[in-house]
Amino acid sequence: MATPTPKTQYNTFAPLYTSVSDLPCSKLEAELILTALLSANCGAGLHVLDLGGGSGLHARRALDAGAATVDVVDVSREMMRIGADIEATLGREGRIRWFEADLSRPVAEQLPEGGSQGLRPGGYDIVMANWLFDHATSVEDLRGMWANVVGQMRPGGWFLGVRVQSVWAEYMREGKYGATFGEIGEIAGGVKYVCGCLTQPPFSFGCTSMESSYSLADDIPKEMGLVDFQVVPPAETEVVKEDLEYWEDFLKEPNLAVVTARRPAGDCK
Repeated sequence: MATPTPKTQYNTFAPLYTSVSDLPCSKLEAELILTALLSANCGAGLHVLDLGGGSGLHARRALDAGAATVDVVDVSREMMRIGADIEATLGREGRIRWFEADLSRPVAEQLPEGGSQGLRPGGYDIVMANWLFDHATSVEDLRGMWANVVGQMRPGGWFLGVRVQSVWAEYMREGKYGATFGEIGEIAGGVKYVCGCLTQPPFSFGCTSMESSYSLADDIPKEMGLVDFQVVPPAETEVVKEDLEYWEDFLKEPNLAVVTARRPAGDCK
């Protein structure tokens, strides 16, 4: 059997993906992302680009936090179709736009130019990349993804995104927080593994993470000019504070991290 591509695997389980928001790990992720959005002053009516945004889960959270608009770019047309249907039920069509592209390649070269069909020519106040880097199959892919992040960010803009930090945490074998990592193996520059979501019904998908990303070294975006890298502290979230004993294993070895960074205001390259 052929190995599913990122596009086909997401198209397959797209109808199930919205249910992940009920998982404990997703509730923590949501609070961490919201904290990052507010730190980036999202409530001031900023314009947000969501790279790898799928069905718009975090795009909707950005709007709820006060963003003026969000443009979502994703490789899966089906994930975005579901997101557009959700937005239609909320009565705010036009606040989120949807663009299909492979984010390991220059996104601007894959999209129609000009007018309402193109990305914002002046760049975005905030660029999100949530779980995007955990689908880079090589260091070259990761570099291409970061080039899209930096290239679409206006000087003075913010980056934020969630990514895998540890695939080896013991609790991820048993799914304590609603997800599992299994079939872990080494690849050039990183690791491959299968992520399982313990929804009803459950589903799983293949991932690849480069050491540059999961180690939080972030040498590639630093070379590209991003500064002030910070990890949003999980211990300060209300989700964790409500049950410190339950989250103790996670705090000892986090399997995910939400990272923020900035593009210097004077950076015009």
